[in-house]
Amino acid sequence: MQKNKLIYDASDCVTQWVIDRIPHVSDFGPCYSIGILSNDKFIAGVTYHDYQKAFGTVQLSMAADSPLWAKRDTIHALLNYPFNMLECYRVFTLTPIDNTKAIAVNKSIGFLHECIAHSGFGKNRHAVSMRLLKPEYLRIYGEYENGQERTFTTSSDNC
Repeated sequence: MQKNKLIYDASDCVTQWVIDRIPHVSDFGPCYSIGILSNDKFIAGVTYHDYQKAFGTVQLSMAADSPLWAKRDTIHALLNYPFNMLECYRVFTLTPIDNTKAIAVNKSIGFLHECIAHSGFGKNRHAVSMRLLKPEYLRIYGEYENGQERTFTTSSDNC
């Protein structure tokens, strides 16, 4: 099975790609995004935003055009960024309560349901808050060893 490739140097392009696929998002503010390629085709992107260094937290948002992104080594590499590069203790997601597919994906990755944020996405549009703590990440995925192929682009052709 071919490994996915991660794009680390096209954050602006990947961020826009993710925004274009999440109906309730128009801007993440300051953020960093990683793209995912499968068979040299752009299939998913993860955006890390609302980083609070003092608290060791960051929010994660993602979009995908294919389920091929969800390989264990890819997930491990994507979670390595907030937990080891940013040194976060807590990574969280906010997902519209009616997006049961995204909530199920988050749960399958290891995120735990924390609460319902009433009107989290505007009046009467509730959000589900889910989180993954560093000890849970380490228990599920173990220490990160850089076995993931990194791809650096020189243009935005992949977005």
